Amino acid sequence: MKGLLKHKKWLIASGILIGLILVLVILNFTLFALRNVEVDFKNQSTIFTSEAQENIANNSAIPRGASVFTINKTQIKDQLERDNPYLKIVNIETVFPNKIIIHCAEREETYAIRAGESRYFICDADFKVLNIQAHFRDDQYNAILFEGLENIITNANRVNAGEFLEFSSDTDLLMGLGKALLQNNKTVAMQRGLISSITLTSAIYPFTAINLPYFAIKDYNGFVTNIYKPDTLLAEKLQYMFATLSQVVYIPSVFYQKDIEDGKITLEQIDEQYYLDYTLEILENNSGELVIRLEKLNEKD
Repeated sequence: MKGLLKHKKWLIASGILIGLILVLVILNFTLFALRNVEVDFKNQSTIFTSEAQENIANNSAIPRGASVFTINKTQIKDQLERDNPYLKIVNIETVFPNKIIIHCAEREETYAIRAGESRYFICDADFKVLNIQAHFRDDQYNAILFEGLENIITNANRVNAGEFLEFSSDTDLLMGLGKALLQNNKTVAMQRGLISSITLTSAIYPFTAINLPYFAIKDYNGFVTNIYKPDTLLAEKLQYMFATLSQVVYIPSVFYQKDIEDGKITLEQIDEQYYLDYTLEILENNSGELVIRLEKLNEKD
């Protein structure tokens, strides 16, 4: 008798458990089934009109009807960004019971990279290829010409718009550049207005006699800044560059940031004829201090 009672209790408990599971399954595919998709841009977009945003919300990568608990947000993000090269998805938010909000930003044309005869990759700061052009015009409204990368791009022959460039070396240096510029409060539009070209090259580092990579940054006055050891203190070195260029310094010397702050480098020393004659070098000495050095390139007639 006791065994029969125990068996009945077990059957009742199992029935309740099965019932709960069925209820959860039904809720999962009804109440929690994805019905609503909202696209939200952080800033006003010039490319993604209301129609374009609607197309994003209706993209086949979004599994409408699937449970919000099981949708693969990473897969959705990757597919949407491939289908829309200028789209950057910041995050995908779940709003219970049956909605997601896709928080987006518009990727900006930051760099133009030559990839052979009549072929330029127009990329954002993350080196995502936004479009591929046959011609490129270097001006303050277009992307910054980025040179010295042709030999380290490993997927140049197979990359398409919506995909990322891959590099055989110096990836961290390249990715860090855009972040360091933003840390100096230079928006992409400001960067394009200030910088004509950036070249990744290498030279013997003065303090160690070792061949190391550096960025040669040319502004629209023709002034060139060589930033050595860009893998360390890059944001600070760029800050020094902008501070120095704002003075349009041309007298050859070795000085520190304090010289600028103390007014030892003044506007009275400006002479437009020297704009093209000096290279600014920003280095770290053996004590770890940042040094600004101006090197005269040639004499004017």
